[in-house]
Order: sequence, then C-alpha cells, then structure tokens
Amino acid sequence: MSETLLRSRLRLGAVWARVQDDRGLAAVVFAMTLPAVLGMCAVVVDGTRLFVERRELQNAADAAALAAAVYLPSSDPVILQRARDEAIAFAALNGFVIDGGDIDFTSDAEVNDRVTVRTSGDVTFTFAKGLGLTVGAVSSRGSAQIGIVGALGGVMPWGVEDPVGGFVFGDSYCLKLGSGGGGGGCDDHAQGNFHALDIDDLGNDSASEYRDRIRYGSNKVIRVGDVKNVSSGNMQGPTQQGTGCSGSSGRISGNAQVFEDVIEALSPGYRVLDWTSPRLVVIPVVSFPNSSIAIVEGFSVFFIEGCEAGGAVTGRFIDTIVPGGEWAAWDAGAGTRMVRLVE
Repeated sequence: MSETLLRSRLRLGAVWARVQDDRGLAAVVFAMTLPAVLGMCAVVVDGTRLFVERRELQNAADAAALAAAVYLPSSDPVILQRARDEAIAFAALNGFVIDGGDIDFTSDAEVNDRVTVRTSGDVTFTFAKGLGLTVGAVSSRGSAQIGIVGALGGVMPWGVEDPVGGFVFGDSYCLKLGSGGGGGGCDDHAQGNFHALDIDDLGNDSASEYRDRIRYGSNKVIRVGDVKNVSSGNMQGPTQQGTGCSGSSGRISGNAQVFEDVIEALSPGYRVLDWTSPRLVVIPVVSFPNSSIAIVEGFSVFFIEGCEAGGAVTGRFIDTIVPGGEWAAWDAGAGTRMVRLVE
C-alpha cells in the first residue's frame, strides 16, 4: 500500500470518528433541549387554544348575562326563573352548558338588578402532554346590570308626563297635545302647554326646526335632568308636516305598519321586531314646573299610531330595552331601561 493511500485512509477514519462523535453529541443536545422545545410549543399552541377557549367562554357568559338582565330587577321567583332559563338558553346557543347553579342575582341600586353567569370548559393539550399535562381547565364569568337610559340622542321634541301608576304596556297615550282636546288620550291638557319642546335649545320657537326634529329626532344628546323650554303655541301645522299627517313628506307618511308589525308581545313586556320603523320613537318623560318649562325625568318608547284633530299625536307605550344611550342606575320612575356589562 502506498504511503499516499495510507494517509488518505487515516484521514477518512479520523473524519468518520468525528462524525460519529457529532451524532452522539446531537442526540445528547436534542434530548437536553426537547423539554424546552415542548414547553415552547405548549405555550404557543396549547396556550393559544386556552386563550381562544376562554374568549369563547367570556362571550357566552356575557351574552347569557345580558339575556337574563332584561327581566330584572325583580324579586318574583317566577321572573327570576325566566331570567335563569334565558341565560341557560343563550349559553347553549354559544355551545356551552350551564345550569341554575352557575347564575347568581345580586343587588346594587335595586333588589336583584345585577346577574352574574359563570361558564367553564376543558382544553385537551397536544404538546403539553410531553410535560405530563393532558387537560387544561378554563373558566370565565360575565355580569350585566339593568338600569335606565340616562342620556340619548335622536329623541322627539315632545314631552310626556308619567301617569299615576306608570305607563301600561300597549296602551295608547297622547304624545303631543292638540288645541281643543284632540280626541282619544289628548282631551285633557294644561292651557297654553301643548307639550312641544325646544329639544335642541335653539332659544326660539322656530317652526321649521321643530318640524325637522319630528322628522329626524334631536341633534343633541338629551340627558335626565335637562331643562327644556316649552314651545309657545300649538305648532299644529309643523306637527302635521313633521309627522306627515297632513299629506306632506313627514316621519310616518307612506308607512302603513301597525303595532303588531313592529312589536311582539312577551311575558312580561314587549320585544321590538323592527327598530328601523319610523313609527318607533323615544320621547322624554318630563315634569312641568310651569307651562313654559319641562324637566327631563327619563325616556319612554312609543309606537306612533296617528294624528288626531288640532295637532294631537297618539302612540302606544312599549316596555323594552333600548339598544343604545348612556346607562344610569335603576330608577323605577324614569322610564326606558337599558342593560350594560359590568365586568
């Protein structure tokens, strides 16, 4: 064997020995780093699944709490059971099973004006199994509280007084008084006060501005406690033009909807089927210290039925939850309700 060939074989043997050593080293390094790799995968993959599951649980808990809160406040066991049933149904719609033990009612401004719903679930791990973890438990909870609408935009330039005993679901009321009575619920009114308000505080009795506020609602956000001037005069013409009752292009002209088209009767209360209906309006509930001043006490929702003689307008009261506005603590005498998530 030549010296050159011998040297080549010796070099190849040395290289092969180093390769064998490197293979052994790689196996050792892999074994040492495997727990860290599994840990990183567990954090990224299994941790993400835990986060997604918890977000879904939170959404389900929030939806269930909001659904239950519309029945509050109440101490009636029948009503509270309806609230529980509604929460259970909404959790099921979101793919989670809860029972009555997962639902609690608590009191803040009023007895049982808040509901808390708890949801829970398990996530089967993929990579964390290599670390001895197979399943991760995750839970969440949502709380909702019933209150009143403390402030709202787009309201009508009329003021209704809270009747003795409160408004009755579906009953007809006078939303704007007319001269000489007006028929229906509009026969009785204070002399010189027809319940037409300077809703946007323009400081005048602009007939065109009043007419447009009937058509489109207030431009300003109206708050409980606001003081509004009462427009002088009956505003009969602008009222008929704004509503469309005179045949002109107004709020309800060309709209043939009846109450049952927009409102579905529930027990208790009503559910709004069509919030886009022009006949559906929010009107400030007010008190009148005198014939020229109105103080906003709250808000109520009505379905405009039509116009009576002398510039009067009538509508039916709707007990419902308003989807918007600024939340305020419960006040039984302040009209329309709304619900908020509180945690």
